[in-house]
Amino acid sequence: MKDLFDKIDRDGFICRDDPVNELAEKEMIRSHDLSLRISAARPTDPHYKALLEELLQDKVDDSVAIVSPFYCDFGARLKLGKNIIINKGATIFSAGTVEIGDGVLIGPDVKIISVNHDLADRHNRILFKKVTVRKNAWIAAGAIICPGVTIGENSVVAAGAVVTKDVADDTVVGGNLARIIKRVK
Repeated sequence: MKDLFDKIDRDGFICRDDPVNELAEKEMIRSHDLSLRISAARPTDPHYKALLEELLQDKVDDSVAIVSPFYCDFGARLKLGKNIIINKGATIFSAGTVEIGDGVLIGPDVKIISVNHDLADRHNRILFKKVTVRKNAWIAAGAIICPGVTIGENSVVAAGAVVTKDVADDTVVGGNLARIIKRVK
């Protein structure tokens, strides 16, 4: 996996014919299988924490609470601090790396995404941008955090918000207004 993660971090993309795609597929299948097992278990199950640690390939602090169902596509690229609550239905696409700091609250049905398709070459080129959620941030129900975004310390993302740009420390953001950004051709 080191070759895959090094390429993602160095280049910020992989293409469909890249030899590391085989490694990406293995990590996605591993993470998918573990996410299904986690989602089928209760957080009170004695094996629940072990499943989370297997998914993340790292220790999970006892103060972290993740309510099932939970889905993560690249568990080895999800980094969790302490005193975190992730409510039910969270989906984290973490191939580009997702770091969640101490004291973060994540509401139900939140989506955090660190991967995207290239606009001009969407069937071949996959892009990766790290997402960071800093200490004591709160992401409310149904919010979507897009690739490359940093949510600042103590900040709040309102329910249903779609966040495409960094959020400064101690700031509340909200809203979802679809508008034309640019033309494909």
